[in-house]
Amino acid sequence: MEEKFVQKSINLSEVRSTGKMKVETLCELLDGHPYKAAFYKVFDIEKIKNEIIAIDHIDTLYNRVKYFDKNYKRHAILGQTKDINVYEEVKEIDGIKEKVVIFHFEEYVVIDEIGQDLKAVAKYDSKNTFLDDYVMTKYANNLFKIGQGDLARQNVQYFKDLASSSDNYNKHKSFRLVDTGGITYLRGITSVSKYFEYGVDFTFVVAMLIFHDNMKKNKGTEYKIQSAALNESKLEFIVAEKFMKNAGSFGEVSTAVKISTNDLGQGSLNFQNIIHVGKVNENGFYLFPKESKVEVNKIAISHTTKPDNVFATLLGVGNVMNTSDRFIKELNEVKTIKSPDELRVRIKAKIDHPRSSFKDVKKLSDIFKTKIDNDVKHFSKLLEMCNKAEELEIDYDLKDKLRYLISDIILYGNSQS
Repeated sequence: MEEKFVQKSINLSEVRSTGKMKVETLCELLDGHPYKAAFYKVFDIEKIKNEIIAIDHIDTLYNRVKYFDKNYKRHAILGQTKDINVYEEVKEIDGIKEKVVIFHFEEYVVIDEIGQDLKAVAKYDSKNTFLDDYVMTKYANNLFKIGQGDLARQNVQYFKDLASSSDNYNKHKSFRLVDTGGITYLRGITSVSKYFEYGVDFTFVVAMLIFHDNMKKNKGTEYKIQSAALNESKLEFIVAEKFMKNAGSFGEVSTAVKISTNDLGQGSLNFQNIIHVGKVNENGFYLFPKESKVEVNKIAISHTTKPDNVFATLLGVGNVMNTSDRFIKELNEVKTIKSPDELRVRIKAKIDHPRSSFKDVKKLSDIFKTKIDNDVKHFSKLLEMCNKAEELEIDYDLKDKLRYLISDIILYGNSQS
């Protein structure tokens, strides 16, 4: 069951891409989206619907997002604590019988219609979110762990009974569901009125239109999708300028933007300006400059932000693009490149630390084990190591942590986490 919900990377090098897509086709991903009408108005889609967006692998990622839209049907219901049972049950999923936590909605509401008797398998952090309201998460999870699920059910039932007789205990929530493989899963619990879901499809469409608009305004600028990872609730991808610029000891660099969205928990929609280091026709790796007091390189939109404010913010995303010249200036001012082996040692120490998330990834430690002469001309050796680390096929969240670790040490010489 876990596998179908894992955020997986797409191996772009193995996928053929036309690198082109009609705006009208791209926007088909928003069919049925609650903010489609507002989106069409803000981005003037009727006027540009026949334009062609040229971004390498736009079609690759489009097809993947479309797959999740087709095979993972997301929807939401409104429910009250007094109508919800939570308990363990053995259920067959993908041919395997396993013990799962079930949310049984005796009654619920979809828009203005009342439904009854709906069961959903708890997914992601939905179980803990529900239990947090009663400050019993750790206790209940331990009961599930030691095979005392019935006792956990009795505790939930106690609060359900209280909710039936007192509004103080009767919580009204939005329960966000996803149907896939013939089973309904509960993927999140949010406020009824203060949560706005923008989603994987919305984020991808918005990003592609923003880059398309930027290319029209800055003739000669071209983009390619460098990396991407997603599931039905999370998307993260990096779009980089195709034309590299010389950055001295750092070799060739270009501006890139990391775009991400997370519908779960405290997730948000983010655009972050980063540096792509590498050579033409090579994947390279990424550096993440810190935000300064005077310059903004990241836009973060929470899911509590109303649509009107989201669109206003998105129209200003262009401010975090076209910054390669400023980045090159910053890179040339980095003093730590005079001691590349010291940086290598710091990176390796972080990777090998007993409490490190990377301590069991031997291939990663091996990459940084060879000593480098402390001479600026040999800084390229360190860059090669970083490039090999980026190419490793490891868990996506782990790779993201690695990117920040390497970036922090190379740009700022940090020896602390």
